[in-house]
Amino acid sequence: MYMFSGIVSAQGTIQKINPLNGGLSFFIKAPNVFLKGMGEGESICVSGVCLTMVRSSRSGFWVDLSSETLSKTFLGDLPKLARVNLERSLRFDDRCGGHFVTGHVDETSKIVEIHAEGEFVRMDIQKTSGPLVEKGSIAVDGVSLTIHELMKDQFRLMLIPQTLRTTTLGEKKRGDPIHLEFDMLGKYVQSTIEGIYGQNTKST
Repeated sequence: MYMFSGIVSAQGTIQKINPLNGGLSFFIKAPNVFLKGMGEGESICVSGVCLTMVRSSRSGFWVDLSSETLSKTFLGDLPKLARVNLERSLRFDDRCGGHFVTGHVDETSKIVEIHAEGEFVRMDIQKTSGPLVEKGSIAVDGVSLTIHELMKDQFRLMLIPQTLRTTTLGEKKRGDPIHLEFDMLGKYVQSTIEGIYGQNTKST
């Protein structure tokens, strides 16, 4: 299994969108420093979605999106020139500055409120059935973040200036869709409890 850290290393731009039998093919333009040393077959986290580079060029790379990916993510709704978060998969000797992210989107939710507080941004996201823990980790469009506060129908994130500058979260607006991947440990705990008690354990 390929793993990521949730620390976005670059932003890319969707330059071409081609139809593919049963899916789509994207050409994503990326900075040279991100492309250096990359090759066919490498796994890349694209706004929280693990995709495989099928071929590359000096200015970017191609990825294919299956019908399954299109049904579970909003990537198929993105237009040309849309920007995406990019991260290469971790190596065994890499540091993990965020938390372990698989690139398998659990749910697509939406932003219900967004508000600037000085240089910071408060973002409220519609709550889902996944395991959410206050001060716990969550990957949002591939970005490792800490859940600031849990509320009845939503949870709150506080985005720092660095995150706003280096990821696409700084461009988000109220009502925009968002990819969520819940913390791996939380999912294992939820699965274990459901197996023991035979019932769903909704987040509170």
